[in-house]
Formats: sequence, structure tokens, C-alpha cells
Amino acid sequence: MFSTTWIDTLRLRGRVSMSESGSVAYSRPGIGFANLSKAIVRYRVSGSPSIKNPTIVMVCDPPNVIEHFDEVIELLSSKAQVVCFEPPGFGFSVPRPGFGFSFQDYVSCVNELLDTVKLGPYLLAFPCIWAHIALHIANQRPVVVAKLMLWQCPSWQDQVKWAKFVDNHNILSRPFFGQAVMSFIPKKVGTFWYRAALSKGRYADFLPIFEQSLKNGAFCCLGSVWQEWFFRGEPPSEVQVIQPSLVAWGLADRTHRHSDRLSLGDQFKHVLWYEFKNSGHSPELEAPQQFAELLNDWISN
Repeated sequence: MFSTTWIDTLRLRGRVSMSESGSVAYSRPGIGFANLSKAIVRYRVSGSPSIKNPTIVMVCDPPNVIEHFDEVIELLSSKAQVVCFEPPGFGFSVPRPGFGFSFQDYVSCVNELLDTVKLGPYLLAFPCIWAHIALHIANQRPVVVAKLMLWQCPSWQDQVKWAKFVDNHNILSRPFFGQAVMSFIPKKVGTFWYRAALSKGRYADFLPIFEQSLKNGAFCCLGSVWQEWFFRGEPPSEVQVIQPSLVAWGLADRTHRHSDRLSLGDQFKHVLWYEFKNSGHSPELEAPQQFAELLNDWISN
């Protein structure tokens, strides 16, 4: 499969100045833009540094944006400093020319972001496909990454099966077509995702912020990620991590109903397991109080 990710970097090349000077630069306290080698990443810092606890780093799992994280950030900020960011190609984080949307591009970008904000050591709280990014960074940098919290993250083999199940009509995986769909009908795709992935009846809670973000110019390059991660690029190698890790699952997530929740277990030396019985794909947003209590209690022990 040939790469068509250049379509997304080309169509977004004028968005940098729009994002940095627009309303999304001031929508919440602590928002900043990290000027990285291959991307401009929008992030938010909240809370105060803690001597006892590492800085919690959360990635926005699309189509969510920073504004969706208000409640969980407030709850977590009582115990630790929190960094929340939108990955390149999503929300208002703009990929530069040369960013190929590969797995390694994202590993490099997140590493560079951690070095730019300079708030380590870190606890990486990453869901789903982004959890594999966290695993690789933790394996590479055990001094920088103190702990991991991951959720909705099976083994890479199961992750590929999940990706094919979610895109069973081969919309995202087709070059040109995947980019066009996410460019022209992101609202329809995002609404479909919320209906399928969140616990029943909750999807409407997330639509107002999502729809407002689209009006403000948000984008979602899911086609490019799907093609590079699951069909064109080299699969990431399996790594082992020595850091204390907490792996959680939202049991009401219908997109992951065929995933083996324990399949990632061999990659941890020290791991605890937890289930959110009434949450779907995004327990950090669907059940922020429960999520924050779990994470705050765990990092304090």
C-alpha cells in the first residue's frame, strides 16, 4: 500500500497560525503550543508540581479534545500536576510536512513533548492504540517514565483485529478515501464512534464540545493513522516495562467486545488490573470521579 498521508499534512499546513491565535488558544487556563520538529502540539498544564507524585500525562483519544477533560483534570490536579495533549493530526495539533503518521513518528513526537514541557518524572495515562506508544517510551526511558496507567489496550495482535472490526467496511484503510472521509464528514464519523464506543446513553454528553471543536477548526486524521499503523507500516515490536503499571478496562465498550483484555499482561513486570463496569471506551471521561479516585489512590501508594 502506498502512502497518502501527505494529503493531511498538505491540507492542514495553514492551521498553525489559526490555532495559536484563535479562541482555542484561550479556551482553558494553561493551554500552550509545543513547537516540535514535526508537529505543533496543543496541550494544557494544570495543578501544581508534587514532590511525592509524578506528573500525569493524558492523551486525548480522538475525537475527544482537551475541553472534554475539564472534570478529570480538576479531580487529578488535587494530587499531582497534569498535562493533557492532543496528538498530531487530531484536535488542534498540526502535523508538519514530513510527519508521516507512523507509529515511530508518534513515539518521537511524544518523547519530544515530554522533553519540551520538562515536568518529569511522568505517569503516562494512555488509552487504546496510544497505550502502545506509552509502552515503548517507558521501555526506552525508565528514568523519565515512573508509572503507567493504560486502558482499552490489548496486545498489538488484538489491536489490529480491533482496528479491522471497527473499520469493517474498509473506509479508513483505503488510501485517498480514508483521508477524504475524515476531511469532509468528521462529524458523522465522530458521532458514530461515540454511539458505538461509549456506554449506552452517554454519547450525547460528549457531542456539544465535539461539535464546537469542529466549528473552531478541529480536525481528525484517522485515515492516515489507520493506514500507517495497521496496514502499511511496520508493526511495533513487543516490549517489556519494569515500571509499576495499572491496566483498566471499560466493560461497556462495544468496539472492544472481542478483545482479549489480558493479552497485554506479558509485557509488564508489575501490573494491577481494574474494571470499570459501567463505562465504555473512555472511563476517564464517562466516570471521571471513579477514574480519578482510582488513579490518585494508586499513585499515592
